[in-house]
Amino acid sequence: MKRWLLVACLGLVSACSSSSSTPPPAGKGQGDLDPTFNAPDGYVLYSGWNRDSYMGTAIQTDGKILVSTGISNGMDSDVGVLRYDPDGVLDTTFGTGGVVLYDSGNGDDCGRQIAVTEDGSIILTGYAHNGNDVDILVMRLNADGTLDQGFGTAGVLLYDNAGRDDYGRAIAGQADGRVLVTARSTGAETSVAMILRCESDGSLDPLFGLNGVVTHEGGKGNDGFRDMVIQSDGKIVVTGYTRTDNGFEVLTARYGADGTPDGSFGTNGIVRYDGGHGNAGARGVVVSADGKIIVSGSNHNGVDLDVVALKYHPDGSPDLAFGTAGVVVYDAGTGNDNGRRLSLQQDGRIIVVGNAH
Repeated sequence: MKRWLLVACLGLVSACSSSSSTPPPAGKGQGDLDPTFNAPDGYVLYSGWNRDSYMGTAIQTDGKILVSTGISNGMDSDVGVLRYDPDGVLDTTFGTGGVVLYDSGNGDDCGRQIAVTEDGSIILTGYAHNGNDVDILVMRLNADGTLDQGFGTAGVLLYDNAGRDDYGRAIAGQADGRVLVTARSTGAETSVAMILRCESDGSLDPLFGLNGVVTHEGGKGNDGFRDMVIQSDGKIVVTGYTRTDNGFEVLTARYGADGTPDGSFGTNGIVRYDGGHGNAGARGVVVSADGKIIVSGSNHNGVDLDVVALKYHPDGSPDLAFGTAGVVVYDAGTGNDNGRRLSLQQDGRIIVVGNAH
């Protein structure tokens, strides 16, 4: 079965245009596919997307669109980065014909999340196979898609946690050039949540956590961080899941700039949300202008999964003015629904993306 990568642009509600005030084309309303993007379709397909459903996207200041994914080479998958012009055409000045590929040569590799730093560098995380297991991959590209030779080993940092399977999940760049990555490390029937910070040269930061790595183990052997945001004060907010005696709960944590748990947030830097049925987890987090933390994910209702959004005050207590006691639930009513990533509009409204049965 052939699979395709899909990139689409919608009128006004999308960041596909470098100007958010650009009106939709004549005859088109907000939310309609934009016929000026890969005209007249409003979307573009790229052949070769592999089985890994993780994909990332970022918008450059010039409006160009970056997509990270895994692309089949006929035997396994390679890390793939694509760049499109604002009109939906592959940018041929980037990589080879608009595409950058990275192949470890050992098995499946994949790019999961991508970001653009303040200086215009492109940073990406995911995983690469080392022949025995998979390692966290951190990559930095120059604006033209070439690997930044001043970062890691020829533009790439690989992190292996004692021979376990390690997966990079979210990435963010600090103003000083350092890079933060959230990750999950699995092995010996356990899963550990991790944050890595590397210097601008790709070496692990010895002043962060333990030799550049922060780990969280909840005690029941299954924890993971999925998304992350850096507050304006440098504190790091992460979200994901943790296993407890009652099953899986949403885990949201905040760390200081040095990787130590922030005791002013929740209990010892951690807030958990128990949906009541032993199956809850988060995939997205943002911080509003007033410092409130919004988390998106899924929660079991006793029958199937619902989309859930949680809102916390800066101290980790629920914002009772949001939804019902700080919780909003969406149930399509016909099966599993999942909240994935989220973002904030300039007017403070919250957009959550995911899937519904």
